[in-house]
Amino acid sequence: MDGEELTAQQTALYDRQIRVWGVDAQKRLSKANVLVSGLNGTLAEFCKNIVLAGVGSLTLMDDRLVNEDAIHANFLITPEEAKHSGSSLAEVYCNALKEFNPMVHVSVEKGDLHQLLRVFLDKFDVVVY
Repeated sequence: MDGEELTAQQTALYDRQIRVWGVDAQKRLSKANVLVSGLNGTLAEFCKNIVLAGVGSLTLMDDRLVNEDAIHANFLITPEEAKHSGSSLAEVYCNALKEFNPMVHVSVEKGDLHQLLRVFLDKFDVVVY
């Protein structure tokens, strides 16, 4: 991490945060890899906040299909999403979060968190479920 500088685009976008917690903290955050599993309304807010803050990458896991309860439970799912039956919660969250900050890599991992090998989980700095 030492010697690696933030890009001019990152410095401009995250200027306020850098003023609050410093450039070193922002560099660490921009290198962090986060996995979130079992998506709900509360985790929608968490995901939005870390994407806006400039986390390095966010991987989402939740193969459950979008339903009416999910639409009413969080702001990342629009009523339009209900028309696209067959979309998983992770896919819908991913599409919405990419629009919040295109500099953050947001992706979907299919499967069950409890079935994953430790080697897969070791890629992440933080796992939230």
